[in-house]
Amino acid sequence: MTDPARPFAPTQTAATQVGKGAAADRRRPAGTPPRINVRALLVEGGRIMLTNVRGQSTFHLPGGPVEAGETIQAALRRQLDKQADIEASHVTFVGCVEGTRIERGTRVAELDVIFSVDRSWAAEFGSRLDDLDVVSTPLSSLGDLQLQPEALRSLIPDWLQHGRPLWQGATTAR
Repeated sequence: MTDPARPFAPTQTAATQVGKGAAADRRRPAGTPPRINVRALLVEGGRIMLTNVRGQSTFHLPGGPVEAGETIQAALRRQLDKQADIEASHVTFVGCVEGTRIERGTRVAELDVIFSVDRSWAAEFGSRLDDLDVVSTPLSSLGDLQLQPEALRSLIPDWLQHGRPLWQGATTAR
């Protein structure tokens, strides 16, 4: 039964379902707000732009954490400029991916907010950071890469085919 003081709180049944089995491990630690990241989906001519921290095998969409007091779109523009000297001209909301990952032995909850960015980058691009590679890879190779968060493997093709914003709920630790 829902508490009248909290009319939109989950019922005991819903809370119990979320907490069962492996899903219990996906919940964020009590009292810890999720980290909010902003990511750019840059696709041109059947290729997608990705980033990877040198020495690691995982790939991400360009972007990163939103700083306190910063808007999501300001963070996106800052991250793209910082990482690859890309100026985002027009952005369209693609979706959100909620998940957790292990960072230095601690489970961290994250919410990745993803925007499609209209900007021709076929001519030149490159990393502005010493520890980050910016690469272009065929869309068809996404299944072969360690893409993080993993839910992007389905979100990206669905967005490209249908253009509908999507939400991916909590996924397993990465």
